[in-house]
Amino acid sequence: MKTTSHFFNNGSTSRFIHWLICAAILMACSEAMSQTPRSCETELKAAEQKYVDGYLDEAVDLLNRCLNNPNTANQDKAEAYKLLGKVYIAKENRDEAKKAFTMMLALNPVATLDATKETSEVMSVFNEVKTALEKPRQPSETTQPVKKGRSKKWLWIGAGGAAAAGTAIVLYGSLKFFVHRKLVEL
Repeated sequence: MKTTSHFFNNGSTSRFIHWLICAAILMACSEAMSQTPRSCETELKAAEQKYVDGYLDEAVDLLNRCLNNPNTANQDKAEAYKLLGKVYIAKENRDEAKKAFTMMLALNPVATLDATKETSEVMSVFNEVKTALEKPRQPSETTQPVKKGRSKKWLWIGAGGAAAAGTAIVLYGSLKFFVHRKLVEL
């Protein structure tokens, strides 16, 4: 009959506990990774085709679906706003096109359009928005100073790491208690 000290000293238990902790951490990390912003590539491709085919209202619907999804990555949102600006120009709505290009440039300030692939109207509106955004703004009395802070991304990463560590500790303690209890019963 094995004693408790022999069981814990033979190494197999420590390897099992180590494996269990690693598995708990991997599960926590995979859950965190599954909650990262997903791509809206499907909606973008379909909206691009609708735009090319002249189904502008359907293109707007697809792009808004992509933009309203809280899990959409900023890069995909910038692409959606670029296409939305082009769609609104095709619909002869310069004001909405300007809003879309402004949002695109807010997400990607260095974004450009290829003048050889875009219409002169698209380039005109885009350049108008880009020029307006590049002008230095005069501070007004009602303007609040911009607060600088760190990205919330690191807060979420730290919280995820803490949650994974806490889960591993709880699992380790539970396993140790369970193994000890089973050994005592022997």
